[in-house]
Amino acid sequence: MLPLILLAASILPAPQIIVTCVDTGATVATARTQPAGGPGGLTAVLEVTSSDDYSKHSHQCTAQYRLAIVSAASAGPQVIDLLTSDADYGRSLSLSLGGFSKDGKRVLGVLSEGGKDPFTTLFDYHAGDGSVQLVDLAKPFRGVLAAGCSPRYDAIGATSSGAIVLELHSPKPCSSNGRWLLDSAGGKPRRPPPGEPILGLSH
Repeated sequence: MLPLILLAASILPAPQIIVTCVDTGATVATARTQPAGGPGGLTAVLEVTSSDDYSKHSHQCTAQYRLAIVSAASAGPQVIDLLTSDADYGRSLSLSLGGFSKDGKRVLGVLSEGGKDPFTTLFDYHAGDGSVQLVDLAKPFRGVLAAGCSPRYDAIGATSSGAIVLELHSPKPCSSNGRWLLDSAGGKPRRPPPGEPILGLSH
């Protein structure tokens, strides 16, 4: 029974950080997730920095999302620029660092924003070549989500074949809640087959 309990704990969603894009041009605000630990002493932190975009023709707020990774052998962090957005002040900025894959070769997480042009983006960082794949989750889940459902997306694991495991939660019961498999290169999300092993992320 104990191994089953430990397995369940390993695939719980990571905490979500939600902040508001700053509303004064004199302020630069930074929010960070708690560090996620990986194998071999690896550590990752997800952060967003927001400030006025200083445009003469608009008054909007810029948000820059970065992933910082530190290894036990490195002198400083490796900083990966994930994406930058420029939109209305007062919109919500959300960070969720799923964590490292068990082999330490991938880091998964979800970025999302509210406001006039909301988005939810999955990132899949590959340590081997330093590449990042970004997936706009509205596209693959279009036609999958039940009407009226606005779920939170969490990256909670991966399968042995490399598919990402997402868990969807919404404030009300929805048929689209629960776990889905998604390939970061694209494709339609699908439910995990019965008995499909899920490798939880380290966070």
